[in-house]
Amino acid sequence: MKPRSFKWLALLFCLALIQVSVSAETLSESITGVFTQVLDLNLAGPGAHGNHYLPSNVSTSQAVISSLGNLIATSASQYPLSSSSVGLTFDLSSGVPVATRTSAGPIFGERAKTLGKGRLNAGMNYSTLDLAKVRGLRTEDIEFVLLHQNIGDPTVYGDDPNEHDYITLDLGLDIDATVVAFYGTYGVSDRIDVGIAIPYVTVSVQADPFARMNSYTFTSNGSANHYFDGTSVDPTLTLNPRDVDNSASGIGDIALRAKWHAYQGEKYDLGFLMQAVLATGDEENFLGQGDPSYQIRMMASTTAGNFSPYVNLGYNIRTSDLARNRIALAFGYDQRLSDLFTLAVEWNGEFETGDAIPELAFPDEVEIQGPEISTPTRTAQAVKLTNIPMFEKDNITNASFGVKWTPSAKFLGYANIILPTNDGGLRSDAITTFGIEFNW
Repeated sequence: MKPRSFKWLALLFCLALIQVSVSAETLSESITGVFTQVLDLNLAGPGAHGNHYLPSNVSTSQAVISSLGNLIATSASQYPLSSSSVGLTFDLSSGVPVATRTSAGPIFGERAKTLGKGRLNAGMNYSTLDLAKVRGLRTEDIEFVLLHQNIGDPTVYGDDPNEHDYITLDLGLDIDATVVAFYGTYGVSDRIDVGIAIPYVTVSVQADPFARMNSYTFTSNGSANHYFDGTSVDPTLTLNPRDVDNSASGIGDIALRAKWHAYQGEKYDLGFLMQAVLATGDEENFLGQGDPSYQIRMMASTTAGNFSPYVNLGYNIRTSDLARNRIALAFGYDQRLSDLFTLAVEWNGEFETGDAIPELAFPDEVEIQGPEISTPTRTAQAVKLTNIPMFEKDNITNASFGVKWTPSAKFLGYANIILPTNDGGLRSDAITTFGIEFNW
């Protein structure tokens, strides 16, 4: 490798380690700040009813805010890790290593074979994520209902007319992320590789919120007990909180990997990969998960001419209290199309295990009973606290399509698109990745 190439790689690596300053307000605070503005009501008198909507006093509001923040934090920091497999191998049958190539290898999946002793594979890629859907619902269409505190009979919600005054909040949320990942893999022996991936993540959050006070006290009595501005008899029942436009950048969660080529047969190969994802990203700015995670993966692969299929089966251990362990499954193939191009196709999925996590579960609908004191004609109603679908598990499945370009044995470039095939979690419509890679 030329010294100039080393200089460029070293420069890119140093740039990745630079932390970009962020605003004094974290991304998490920007989102929760929308709720704070809405709940900071101008009321019929100092302290008359305002604290009846504060999250600290209203468990349902607190649960909604917490669940949204946790869902974003566990989703926005995820990024696709490039494969440590390469298509270039060596034939030792003549006693002299001769480079051979079938296809250029997968982009994200893993073959069982390792690089070989003393060999080095390094590269970088750029991925864009538009986290536009949560469980199939567009993030810009997310709606929440914030309830009044139960101030009457603690066993009955709705016996006091004030408890029928609730707030509807349209969040108008948009989240985007870009990830520049620097990675490298080194062959410790003919059967063992070690590797590292360092992501530099930028996350931006925009919101155009709008709130409405559904005032039963105003429509029934002509005098509102809760409003955003004006007076009780001439209330302002709508509010446009300040828009959110904030971003943060920095190192994400660094991944360490070790791969073992356990078995090499005439028809197939078998290997194992162990991976640790460190909690190096800023959780409050959605740059990291906040807690480390670990994965062990079994890989089986084979080659038939220019066609190289593989299957990966793994188990992800998440140490965070806000994340469940997952079974990971991937299968695909890479097909050499010509001396220059390889097609890479993959399906992958992650399936949650264990019991549901209460902090990630949005509260279900609440039954507001008809008040029996002032207006006995008011009937009961069921109010959904959010239009986000209630999923028992946020399983994630994707289809991946990519092309590798190999102008030489030591350099390749690739482009890939990942498309969701289900609605679990906070997801992008598409994840696009472009990368370059060097092999020595």
